[in-house]
Amino acid sequence: MLNDSFNQFMVESYLTGSSICGGLTALRKCTPHDKGGFYSCFFQLSIGIERLFKIVFILNHMNENDLNKPDFATLKKFSHNIYELHKNCSTYGLNHLPNFEWQLNWQQDLILKMLSEFAESSRYFNLNKIVKGKKESTDPLVLWNEILNSCFRKHITDIRKTKLENDLNLWAEKNNAYGYTWNKGLDGYVLSQIDEYILTWKVNNVSSYIAYEIIDMLQPFYHLISTLKDNIDNIELSKGIKEPLVPYIHEILVFLLVPKKIALSRKTWSIRY
Repeated sequence: MLNDSFNQFMVESYLTGSSICGGLTALRKCTPHDKGGFYSCFFQLSIGIERLFKIVFILNHMNENDLNKPDFATLKKFSHNIYELHKNCSTYGLNHLPNFEWQLNWQQDLILKMLSEFAESSRYFNLNKIVKGKKESTDPLVLWNEILNSCFRKHITDIRKTKLENDLNLWAEKNNAYGYTWNKGLDGYVLSQIDEYILTWKVNNVSSYIAYEIIDMLQPFYHLISTLKDNIDNIELSKGIKEPLVPYIHEILVFLLVPKKIALSRKTWSIRY
């Protein structure tokens, strides 16, 4: 019978993978008028990515401390600071797999900082505003709007931008769409009809690139988890331990290996590659 450690890691791995996949699926379903859909994405991504990094932290501790796991206080010191967790886990990556890319690009840095702030404080942004709470935090939708615009500038080609502009001009002229709507954008400002058209286009066409940036950011940790698991197996072998303490976690997270083309086209994410 498999031991408790093995089973607990197994459940945690499925929880991690399901949360990340749920967040990516929610991301692809987002629409400008359903702000709750964005929050669903934020909750699941922040939970899944935090737990992924905490798995890496625990495995690295076992690797360096003769299979001993960190105590609760050691793990708790990170709280929900995903950004700091990433820094630590990237250091382990540099030690074990120096040929992989552990540095975040500009867009990934924005995404991780936003999700870290969401996990630590801004998930309560709306409630704090309703009850006039004293805790200050940035509206997560405003931060996501910055990510959306940054990925638009990076990934959308000049040809597509020109086509968007031409289609927009034709649509506005045909519908005499030069007024304002009752809706607000992700930045909190009232949308003109033209603004609404552009925002809808961006959410529909840029979200797939945000999903790709997340996969690209997390992919090296798949390989790090695999390496740490192999090292732990070798330590177990040297100590005569027959029942493994850690399952093949990376096999549960195999969806992180999808190539860019598939990541951009996938709308529904599952832990099954």
